[in-house]
Amino acid sequence: MKLGLIGYPLGHSWSKPIHDFMIGCDYQMYELEPEKLEEFIAGRDFDGLNVTIPYKQKVMPLLDEIDETAAEIGAVNTIVNRNGILKGYNTDWLGFVQMLENHGIDARGRRAAVLGSGGASRAVSAALRKLGADVQVISRKAVRENTVTYETMYAESSSYQLIVNTTPLGMYPHFDDVPVDLDRFENLEAVIDIIANPLRTRLLFEAGCRGLKTAGGLDMLVAQAWHADMLYTGRQLDPQLMTQCLNMLYRDRRSIVLIGMPTSGKTTVSALLGEACGRDVIEMDDEIVQVLGTSIRECFAEKGEDYFRWLEQEVAKDLRSGGRYVISCGGGVIKTKETMRFLSENSIIVWLKRGIEQLFPTDSRPLSSNEEALRRMYEERKPLYELYSDVTADNTGDLQDTVTEILMKTGEERKTS
Repeated sequence: MKLGLIGYPLGHSWSKPIHDFMIGCDYQMYELEPEKLEEFIAGRDFDGLNVTIPYKQKVMPLLDEIDETAAEIGAVNTIVNRNGILKGYNTDWLGFVQMLENHGIDARGRRAAVLGSGGASRAVSAALRKLGADVQVISRKAVRENTVTYETMYAESSSYQLIVNTTPLGMYPHFDDVPVDLDRFENLEAVIDIIANPLRTRLLFEAGCRGLKTAGGLDMLVAQAWHADMLYTGRQLDPQLMTQCLNMLYRDRRSIVLIGMPTSGKTTVSALLGEACGRDVIEMDDEIVQVLGTSIRECFAEKGEDYFRWLEQEVAKDLRSGGRYVISCGGGVIKTKETMRFLSENSIIVWLKRGIEQLFPTDSRPLSSNEEALRRMYEERKPLYELYSDVTADNTGDLQDTVTEILMKTGEERKTS
């Protein structure tokens, strides 16, 4: 089948590997400038298309038929060419529902602020209404019914339990952008961002730091593609394909980051983990020492901890794009919020746990050189390890059991010999 994605600009997209995995096809990326859209659609040289920004609404007048749900939503993200007849569908809303289900987020009876007013916003709003939520669309300019400005939203901030970002703010390469100030909401329960790159936007990171439920856009992207592929092929697909596809994407694009106390075994476990799943291992402290040209203890003595933490943050920023790495961090990496944000963007954070009774002082670590300092450090850092970790792994027994636990909790596979 000849399938593809149309949009402008496209930039980085996950669509090709997703559809290749689901059904195996000739999938192309069509970055169409606005003046080329009508000509391309009229040529009908495709079996099916996915549609992204800014064409989810603009493409509708160019089609022969519109599915009833897509017409109700007012946006098309999937086009099927059957015998020269082009029909538009919307699978975004189905993908969004699946995303909420994956993350245990209940929309029924909640008031939701949907940021943005484009085609994705329409699909998300429709899905939320179907789930029983009270939906309010937020836009810089309130230009249509049931749309209010950000100023109005902030004035009513205490009434919202859910926030959904459908704007591109925070998308690669603009990692540092956030569409909304979460500090102004008193009663939030969950924050959802349909952006898939990075895997964890700054908005989601900030929400996680507040203890809120979160969901990122990769789940939605995979789920909507699964529904689109059933339309393209005309056959039922195994729902397990969605989980398998997500794990495949994570294995290729998400690093595994180990955090934990000094002497908790991060270096040893990282080496074994990297060997088990065929990933390169990065020791952050080694990277820092290479930049310093001296030891960490000497750095603390000569330039102080603040300088070391700044340098640690810069190294983390260089690692923010993720990839097939196991990253072993120094015990104090969690002391700098920005460092953890960079590491979290395209990684899963694993807290390697070992009880205080199994930890020991070491001269190479200037902040844990005696038992009293180590115990005090443990009590100070434990809440931060809990805050920033996605999963935990026990490292009090057999090392291979620890590696197996991490593989299971991260969806990673052992490499085959």
